[in-house]
Amino acid sequence: MRNKVSPATIAALLVCAAAIIPYLPTINDYFVRDDFGVVQLLSRKPALYFPRWFVSSWMDQIWGYIPDEVRPFPAASYQLTALGGAASPELHHVLNILIHAGNGLLVLALARVAAGLSLPASSLAAVIFVLLPVHTESVAWITGRVDSMPALFYLGSFLAYIVARHRDSMRLYIASLVIFFVALFTKQNTITMVGTLVAYDLIVERRSITPLLAFVRPYLPFVAMTAGYLWLRYWLFGEVAREGALNARGLHDFRVIVARHARHVVTGESAGSQALVWLAFAALIVMAIAASRRRGPGDRELRSLIYFGPVWWLIGIAPILVAGYYSPRHNYLATVGWAMMIGLAFDLIWRAGKETTRQRVAVGFAAAILIFYGVGLRAALVEWTEMADVSHQAVRDVRSTALAVPEGSLVIVGAPGRSWEWALPFAVQPPYVRTDLTQRVFIISPRALACCTAPWFPQTIAALKAWSSGRSPDVVTVLRWDPHTGALARATSKDSPQLSALAKSLLDIHQADDLDRNLAAIVDVLPVPVNVATVRN
Repeated sequence: MRNKVSPATIAALLVCAAAIIPYLPTINDYFVRDDFGVVQLLSRKPALYFPRWFVSSWMDQIWGYIPDEVRPFPAASYQLTALGGAASPELHHVLNILIHAGNGLLVLALARVAAGLSLPASSLAAVIFVLLPVHTESVAWITGRVDSMPALFYLGSFLAYIVARHRDSMRLYIASLVIFFVALFTKQNTITMVGTLVAYDLIVERRSITPLLAFVRPYLPFVAMTAGYLWLRYWLFGEVAREGALNARGLHDFRVIVARHARHVVTGESAGSQALVWLAFAALIVMAIAASRRRGPGDRELRSLIYFGPVWWLIGIAPILVAGYYSPRHNYLATVGWAMMIGLAFDLIWRAGKETTRQRVAVGFAAAILIFYGVGLRAALVEWTEMADVSHQAVRDVRSTALAVPEGSLVIVGAPGRSWEWALPFAVQPPYVRTDLTQRVFIISPRALACCTAPWFPQTIAALKAWSSGRSPDVVTVLRWDPHTGALARATSKDSPQLSALAKSLLDIHQADDLDRNLAAIVDVLPVPVNVATVRN
C-alpha cells in the first residue's frame, strides 16, 4: 500500500508552486538599474575575498561613495550566481526565486507554530505572502535580493527561537543565534530581532516578566550580538544605524513613505487608495474580533492578530526611518504581518461556528483575495519584464553604435530611467559587452543614468572637453529608447550638423542641474517610433 502524501507536504508544495511558477518567466530577464554595477563588481572578486566583507563595505566605492553596508553573505551569493556567467542573468534570478519560496515556507511554518493557525489558514497566509505584487522588486529584480535574503535568515532565526522555547532545545536555540548572526551580516535592518522576540513572548506567549533575570536571559545573546554588530558599524563608518537621518525632514518623509508602503502592500499599487487601506485593516480586525467572541476572550489567535498586525508591521517598517527613500522591497519583511492577519481572519471566521454559511464566506473571502493579488502580480511582472527587455535592447544598441562610429566620437545616451537608472558606465563595460566601450568613444547621459551622482558633473564636463579636442570633435550621436517597446530613435551630427555645436555649448554650463536639464532636452527632442515590439533574446 502506497504511503499517502501528508496534508502538510501538500501545503508546502502549494506554497512553493505559488512562489515559483509566477516568476518563472523572469528567469531570462536582463539586468536593470543597479544590477550592472553590483554584478560587475562582485563577480570580479576572488573566491577567498569573503572574510574581508566582514570589515568593509561590500560595494567599495562604485557609487562614488562608501555605503555603510556590511553584507558579506549577499556579496558571496552574487559570486555564486555569477559562476554561470557574469553576463548571464539566469542563475541570479533562479536564486532570487528560491529565496522567495523559502520565505514562503517559513511563513507557513510560523503561521502554524507562532500564530497557532490551522493548516488551511497557514497555507493561505503563506500563499498570499508569496503572491503579493509588492514583492516583484525583491524577486524579479536581481539586486532586490538584498531584502528577501535577510528576511530568509530573520524568519529562520525567529522560527528556530520559538521552537527552541517550546521544546526547551538548546540545539535549536544555538541554531537561532547562528542564523541571526548571518541575518545581521546580510542587512542592517535585522537589528530589530530583539524587539521581535520580546514582543512575541509578552503578547502571544504571555510569558511572565518575573523573575526578571529569568525573563531576560534568553535575549541576552541576541542583545550582545546586536550591540557588537552596531559597534562594528560605528568603527567602520562612524555611525551606528544611519542616525544622522533622524531629523525633522526625515520624520516627515518617513510618514509619507510608510503610508505609500501600506498602500502598495494592501492594494498592490503604491498609488492605491489610502481609504481602501484603512478599510481593509478595519474589516480584518472587526471580523477577527467578532469571530473570536464566539470562542471566548483571551483567545491565542486574537493575541496573534495583535502581534502580527500592528506590532509586527511597526517593527518591520521601523528601519525605513533611516532609509531615506521609497523602495517596494523595503516592505518585504513587514508584509509577513499582513499575510498573517489575513490568515488569522480566515481561521477565526472558519472556526467560529459550524454553520456551512460561515465556511462558504471564509472560502469566498480567501478566493477573492488570492485572485486580486494574483492578477496584480501578473501585471507587475509584465512591467518588470518590459523594463528588462528595454535594458537589453539599450545595451545592444549602444554597443553597435559605439563600434560603428569613428573612434573618439561623442555618444549621448538617453535610456529610460526605469531600466537604466544608475547603470552607466557599467552597462557599456565587460561583462555586458566584450570590450569597454568608454575606451573607444565618449559616452555621456543625463544624471539619472549615471552610477555616481556627485562626480557626474565633473566627469561629464571632462568627457566633453576630451571629445571636443580629440580626433572626432564633430561626430555626435544621440540615442533614445521608448521606455515600453525599446524602439530606438537616433540622431547624428551627419544628418543634423547643429548637434555638434549644441554638444560643445554644454561646456559653457557651470551648474550640474543646468547640465542635466540641457542633456535631457537634447535627448527628449528625438521622436521615438511607436507600436514597435521589443526584440527579446
